[in-house]
Amino acid sequence: MKRPYLLGFVRNCTDFPSEAPLSVEMTSLGEHSVIWCKSPMEIFTMKQDFLSAMLQWFEKIQHLQLTVLPIQSGMRVSDEGCLVELLRSYKKELDLCFDKVEGCSEYCLTILNNDWEFARLSYSSLGEDVQSGTEYLDRVRVRHQLIEKEVLKARGVISHFCLRLTPWIEDYWSELTQARREINLSFLVRNTLKPGFINELENLLNEVNAPDEWTGPWLPFHFTSFSLKPESFLIHESLNWEKGRLTS
Repeated sequence: MKRPYLLGFVRNCTDFPSEAPLSVEMTSLGEHSVIWCKSPMEIFTMKQDFLSAMLQWFEKIQHLQLTVLPIQSGMRVSDEGCLVELLRSYKKELDLCFDKVEGCSEYCLTILNNDWEFARLSYSSLGEDVQSGTEYLDRVRVRHQLIEKEVLKARGVISHFCLRLTPWIEDYWSELTQARREINLSFLVRNTLKPGFINELENLLNEVNAPDEWTGPWLPFHFTSFSLKPESFLIHESLNWEKGRLTS
């Protein structure tokens, strides 16, 4: 019995790329379809092989300009009959997401501190050579001030990029890493505006003397506003090849 491994959702799609080794299938209900395959651990002997096949699959999708809502990794259903129930349960959420991202792709950019003359602030150890409780509290206060300064500067960088790119983007997502060493940005761009967006992005990177390094187009990973909720028919599969291949 197959236990389908979920890859994503599509809308109004009648044909889809499917080639070995990652042969995918599609189950539909109305205008929505869910794309799935056998468990990766049944198909591939190494995780790297699976990731490589997925990357090639993404590239084929982008070449065909198909809009796919990706599903969080490691999700399966107990049998094929549950796929229709899945589509029925999420019809409203799927329509809302497709209305937002259809015809769009995601582009990603990472900005390092030193890309923006973002001098790394050094912190003295809180407990090093402390002579009193007052001195310790003073160090805590100074450290908080330095962290706030870093965060404010990062927000300024994010704002600068997003304001400049506003005419070409539908939405953006940003993240400042915990150590505040990197800013991660993702932009949702309509496919018809791709040339203008890339031109302005590269101009902006040149102006701030940051490396001309961005990736895309990708599926809209950061712009799908729903995730699968716990359901009796959903199974989370841990893709751990070290424990051996599945036999289901």
